[in-house]
Order: sequence, then C-alpha cells, then structure tokens
Amino acid sequence: MTESRGFKRRQFLAGSAGLLGAGLIGRPALLAAEVDRYDQETDVLVVGTGAAGSSAALFARQAGAAVMVVEKADYFGGTTAKSQGGYWMPANSLMRAQGLTDPKPQAMRYMARLAFPTLYNPTATGLGLPADAYALIETFYDNAARVVDALEEMEALRSTFFPGADGVAWMPDYYPTLPENAAPYGRILQPRKADGSAGMGEEIARQLQAALSQRQIPVLYRHRAGRLVLDEAGAVQGLELQTPEGAHRIRAHRGVIFGTGGFIHNPVLRRQFLRGPVYGGCTVPAAEGDFVPIAQAAGAQFGNMQNAWWAEILFEQAIHNSAVPMNVFVPPGDSMLQVNRYGRRYVNEKFVYNERSQAHFVWDARRAEYSQLLTFMVYDQRTASQFAGLFPLPPETAPYVISGADFGALTAALSARLTQLAPHSGGFSLDADFAGNLGASVARFNDLARQGKDDDFGRGESPTDQFFHTLYRLPGQHNEFPDATLHPLADTGPYHAIILCAGVLDTKGGPVIDTHSRVLDGYGEPIAGLYGAGNCIAAPAGQAYWSAGATIGAALVFGALAGQHAATRRGR
Repeated sequence: MTESRGFKRRQFLAGSAGLLGAGLIGRPALLAAEVDRYDQETDVLVVGTGAAGSSAALFARQAGAAVMVVEKADYFGGTTAKSQGGYWMPANSLMRAQGLTDPKPQAMRYMARLAFPTLYNPTATGLGLPADAYALIETFYDNAARVVDALEEMEALRSTFFPGADGVAWMPDYYPTLPENAAPYGRILQPRKADGSAGMGEEIARQLQAALSQRQIPVLYRHRAGRLVLDEAGAVQGLELQTPEGAHRIRAHRGVIFGTGGFIHNPVLRRQFLRGPVYGGCTVPAAEGDFVPIAQAAGAQFGNMQNAWWAEILFEQAIHNSAVPMNVFVPPGDSMLQVNRYGRRYVNEKFVYNERSQAHFVWDARRAEYSQLLTFMVYDQRTASQFAGLFPLPPETAPYVISGADFGALTAALSARLTQLAPHSGGFSLDADFAGNLGASVARFNDLARQGKDDDFGRGESPTDQFFHTLYRLPGQHNEFPDATLHPLADTGPYHAIILCAGVLDTKGGPVIDTHSRVLDGYGEPIAGLYGAGNCIAAPAGQAYWSAGATIGAALVFGALAGQHAATRRGR
C-alpha cells in the first residue's frame, strides 16, 4: 500500500461509522499500539467452524501454518451441520470417473446467466459481467474439483454423489434444462459415510472436526469475535474476542479468516438490507452478522447485501424465533396449491425454493401492498394423510395448521388467525372475495390436474419439480393422474391451510473479496491480513442459487483459497 493509499485508509477508518447505518459499527477497531499484550498467538486465526472456516483451517495447516479456530457457539459446524449436506462442485473427479464432462465455457455461461441475468451477454468479453465478478465465478470453477480431491486426499472430507430417486441416479441442478447447462447431473456431492452411503450436514461437520483434531488444530468455543487489531496502515494484526471469562486477544501473524455465516438473525441488518420482508431462516442462531460491523470498522467494501439463499418458512414459527427448525424446501402433497390474500394461485408450488420464495416480495403499486407477504398452502385430507410427517405437514396435528369443513369455514378460520397475528404482519388480512376466489382456484387446479398439465404455472414440467416431489413423498403414496405432482383436491372437506412467508437458508451479502478471498477496502485494495468465505461475504453467486449445495460448495472452495493465501503471507 502506498503512503497516499495508507493515508486514505486511515481517513476512511476515522469516518467509517454510519456507512452501513447508525448503530451497526459497534466499537471501532483496536490499534496495535493500544494493545499491551496478547493472550495467545498463532499464524492464522480462523473464525467459525462451518464449511468455510474448517476448509480454511485445513488448507492453512496443509500449507505449513500454525492455525487456531474460534467458534462463537458451544458446538462445531455452524449451519453446515444443520444442512442437507450437499456441496455443488463443477467438473469434479467423481463426474469424470463416470464419463461425465463439464466443459468450462458452458459452465461459466450457466453460472453467469443466473448470477447476473441483467448483465449476461454470451457473446461479450467476460459474458458481459464486470471483470471482478467474472473472476470470482471462474475461480470457483477452476478450483472446485481440486478442493474436492485435496479434501479426499487429506481424509478430511470424503465425497459421493447426491443420490436421486425413482430411477434417477443423481439429483439434478436447479435449472437442468437451460441451454447453458451442459452438465445437469453429477455436480452435487455429499459426504461419504464409512459404509459408502451419503451423509448429511452433520456428517460433513463430523469429518471436518475429526480432521482438525487429527492435525491438532485447537478449537476454542464460546469465543465471539469482537474487534480487529489494526496497525497504523490498517493491516490486520489480530482479533479481540468476547468469552464468558472476558476479553481475549489473539495475535495472528499472517491473517484472520472469517467464516461466520450471514446476518439473518440480526433484525436491524435484516430490515435495512434484504430486498423484501423476510422473517427468519433455518440458519443456526449464531448467524447474527458479526462480521458486518467488524469488517466495516476495518474499511471493508460491501456487496450483495440485498440477496440471500431464499426459502419459505412458517410464519407462526418465525414470529416466535427467527431461527426456525426447518425451511419449506418444497410443499409436500399433490392435492395441494398455494394462494395469496385474494385466494388466487400465484406460483408453481414445486419449483425451486429460492425462486418460489421471491414471489413474497411482489409489490402491488395500485393497492400499495405486498399481496403475497403471507400466502397459504391449502390442501385436502388426502394430502394431510398420505404425506403426513413430511414438513410442514405434521404427523397428526399442529397448532400452525388451520382447518375448516369447507372453503367458507376455512376462510373464517384463516381470518380469525390473521387477526391474532396482525401485530406481526402490519394488519395483513384476507380479501373479502377470498372464499369465492379460492373455490374458483381449486376448480381450475383440479381441471389442470385431471388433464395432467399445469398450463398456468408449469408444475411438474421440470426434472427438478419431479425430483423434489419424489423426495417429499412417502412409500405407498399413489396418484392415478397423468402427472405425479398434480392431483385434484377432494370435492368435500375438511380442508387445511398453513401460513407461509419469506425466509432464507442464510444471507449472502457482506464484505467483497478477491480471488484469494482477501477482503477488499472501499478503494478495491486488499485489507492486509483479512479474509472471508462462506455466507459472511458477498457471494460470488450474486442472486443465483445454481443448485443444491451451491452454498457449501463455494464455502469450501473460497475457504481453501483463504487458508492457502494466508498461510503463505508474510506477516508484519
């Protein structure tokens, strides 16, 4: 950094409070000159034990650095441990072993089109994307297979394919039929258990934790990141943490890497940055956006704050605790549809959760309302019985299920419940014509189900629709109609409804990084010694959810890049 750039950094830090909103800066960073002692020292300090942090720690250790890991919670694995366990890795060696190709030009077009659809131009240099955005996606493609193989060789994470169902070998990408997608099967991996079967998120966490332990990488729990320690030029020297015993300072000679997850459980950040009304997510409670004020105090540049890995959640769970137990990845059932406050169907209920959930953000300018702020999953007793226990359908009954003997009674029960919930929804209510419109919507849906083709929203047309429906179907369930995702609702009740709202798996905005996972400052220069990966940074995926596992896949790759670069950095 030149002296003029160093001066600008110091001026930026001095006036940075308020850049992201009053009250978000927290305390300013510590200056190294103010620190009289450190409690511990290491080469590389990693914050967070999810996929990003664990990958960073392992690759830093492999590169020869001394590594320490700190974790805010009292358990290992973060949201990775709670996940379904997929990680999306283009051109991986498992694909190649099956004779599957994943050419880079097509893969880049697929990722770029979905990440930045308003910029995408297949004939332009860099596909029309800004150079930095293109470089991050390219870096992900170039390193994904290498990271999978390296973790396998380390015996840190063993991989297998994400299995399919009903004769489909593997789960498809979320947009398998786009012309840009030349490899719709085989990119989604899961952890391979000792018996060869596919595990879930807890198996990823178990294997990564064992690998850290084997390498004698210490993990300190209940250590919450507080303030970075910066030298006179703004380079990171260490980190102050808050513990049950008080403040704890760790000197990091080569770098501090954050893999701390997003900010969905911080109501201030959620309200100020997400691009629609969002009530929570299945992310672990520790995802409170700690890295946002910490990085801001170091002069970081921010990006992608408006986007998230979207998913629907149960409104009546979220208002009590934003950390809901589970997202509604796909509504189970075939004699089921979703309607808005006017009783009208508005979406393909079986489509990818990331895309389906964004319908909640539609603003009706004429009425000055979010007509789909809350929506209603309506189903009959057949679906209630045959799909019982597949979330959100309860095994028997649940307080969030609202029932009525007919559509009029269901409407009355829904109206009464919404009146109770009005303090949490801005007074959201049903339109006066809801019951009549619901009856018409069901009649239309039933006609489409009998013909086996959803002319309105295309339900069941994508391989992904069929996969998700099969995944959320119990053995013995039978549908005699042409499309397994569609079945007419019964002519008589009872009928049931569940209130849905917008939520997330996690957010995907934060400090901007470069291709080495270095955090960039407001001038686009790396902040020396500061790195980030996973959901705490501005995701290279932009607005896209390329496929199941896109979150953990990118976290593993950019965590690895952060660890490698930090380990070889010459500290001050």
